[in-house]
Amino acid sequence: MDVSGAKLAMIEALRQHANRARFMTEVAASLRRFNVGKENMERALGELQAEGVVIVRDNFCADPHLANVDLRVAALVDHGFGAEAHAVALHEIDLAWNKWLGEYLANHRCG
Repeated sequence: MDVSGAKLAMIEALRQHANRARFMTEVAASLRRFNVGKENMERALGELQAEGVVIVRDNFCADPHLANVDLRVAALVDHGFGAEAHAVALHEIDLAWNKWLGEYLANHRCG
């Protein structure tokens, strides 16, 4: 699949999720069903960000077990929210990240 097809598939993958914020690992898994490889996924993501369609936040967790894990969370920018569209997308990203991090810390024990 070319980059334009990958962009459409990525938008659909983000749109299908209830709160529209998903970890990029989840998006990548969805895109693999459409034979979208990592390179085309990253190119599509970069273009969608440049177009203001998607926001991605790169998160960090100091746990050594997560050293090489992609913790980016992406959300669609719903321009129906007008001037607040960017803030709404960031809020959805924060909700997804905080939920995951809370669950991870509650269940993971290093040592």
